[in-house]
Amino acid sequence: MRKSSRFGGVAILVTVLVVSSFFAWTRRPLKNPQRCLTITAPSFSLPAPEAKNPALEATKNVKIAFVGDLGLALGVGSMLARGGAEPGFPFAAVRDELRGYDLLVGNLECVVASKGQPTIPEPLLAPLNTPQILLDAGFDAVSVANNHSLDFSKEGYFDTLARLKAAGLPSFGVTSVDAARSPILVLTVSGIRIALVGHVDRGWQRAKEDIKKARELADVVVVYVHWGVEYALSPVRYQRVEGRAMLDAGADAVIGSHTHVVQPAEFYRGKLIAHGLGNFVFSSMTRQGTHTGALLVLELNKGGIASHHFRQVSIDTRGAPRFVGEPSEEPILDPPGPRPLAPL
Repeated sequence: MRKSSRFGGVAILVTVLVVSSFFAWTRRPLKNPQRCLTITAPSFSLPAPEAKNPALEATKNVKIAFVGDLGLALGVGSMLARGGAEPGFPFAAVRDELRGYDLLVGNLECVVASKGQPTIPEPLLAPLNTPQILLDAGFDAVSVANNHSLDFSKEGYFDTLARLKAAGLPSFGVTSVDAARSPILVLTVSGIRIALVGHVDRGWQRAKEDIKKARELADVVVVYVHWGVEYALSPVRYQRVEGRAMLDAGADAVIGSHTHVVQPAEFYRGKLIAHGLGNFVFSSMTRQGTHTGALLVLELNKGGIASHHFRQVSIDTRGAPRFVGEPSEEPILDPPGPRPLAPL
């Protein structure tokens, strides 16, 4: 009788462990909030969960990361068309770290299309499998608000949007040919609603309206803006003025791309303006600073951005990135040395 009771107790314990392991597995966080996994639970009931503490929930941090310009065209595109220099090219050296972030965002500085006609002498046309390459590297969303989105006219632009959507890679931002479209993308990560707002030549009044709308939709608002002067080592005056105005309008951070070089960052009323993250994947550039980029990591919760750090990026002659050095509060500049910002 004792032996039977003992084995009965063991059977109950094993059953409890199996059920506990099953439900722990179903609650695993997904890398990409856009790709959902639905699991049907067995038909038995569990005790009601304890009520959540709102104060405790607000302190949970997630890590989201932003990179600069993704130009999977020119030399990078040619190498990809030949099968790549190595498996995972051009992200082989950084893929593991990129996939570790809760949300990863970049600026898609190229067209992914089989339609349209070139509008500039040297258009940035990427291979048609570019969306999948980005997904495999860990990207969760890309901005299309930049000056190369229309390199193959509006037909190429809309074909790009369609291909991104078909691959399951969300895009955000608008251009001159779809100004009526909302530039806002809201993603929920661990219960935190994050609004990404993509801007290029948007105009201040519309930009302010976008930020106000995003503020109503999300817990945290990040503006990713394509601005400045190409290859300028420091932000020009309008960047600083508009960056501050965007924060005043309700943004929690402003992040810049387009200059192809890393620019200094600044804080305004306790909020970050990263004026330029430089390149992340780009080839065929020879000017000083174009082979150095920055990855920006924001740690945030429902209350806003709790902290940040930058990672220095070194881009090799093929256009592929790798991380160097340790995280820092300020972006590493190339050429190195202080670049004081002119007073406004």
